[in-house]
Amino acid sequence: MNGTTVGDLWRTRENLERAASAILGRAIFAFSRLDTQFGLMVASILRLQGKREQAMKLDDLNFHKRLEFVSAYLSQAQDVSPQAIGTMQSLLREADALRLQRNEMVHGRWDVQPSEQKVLNTVGMPNSAAQRTVAYTLEELEHFVHRLEKLQRDLAHARIRRGLP
Repeated sequence: MNGTTVGDLWRTRENLERAASAILGRAIFAFSRLDTQFGLMVASILRLQGKREQAMKLDDLNFHKRLEFVSAYLSQAQDVSPQAIGTMQSLLREADALRLQRNEMVHGRWDVQPSEQKVLNTVGMPNSAAQRTVAYTLEELEHFVHRLEKLQRDLAHARIRRGLP
């Protein structure tokens, strides 16, 4: 026997859940800041296009629609350098990948596996063929937050350096 008691497992479970909750909370804040930044970019583009009244209706666009809007703008913008377009396309791909992972995290069911030091996110209806569970370490959840924060910084720098709206 390894000497682990039920009490030890319970404390480990509580600590793991508390730590994961804190990281996931930070992820929500980081994603919100990123969403706001893309929203401001969309509003700037709309103002440039003379659609000031539409910029006030930005709340109607979810994150995915904001990414699509920026992508469509880049595909038609004649005054944007090819380097800026390439940079933004890369940032949009990363934003979309983070969006998909965030969606699974938000819509999934959470649990912890104390014996493995894993945080579990189960997506899909119980007992359905589509159900799957993704196991995360706390470090992997931290990495997700860091990716969100890095993308936010990279987007801000690209907008300034490349003169994007």
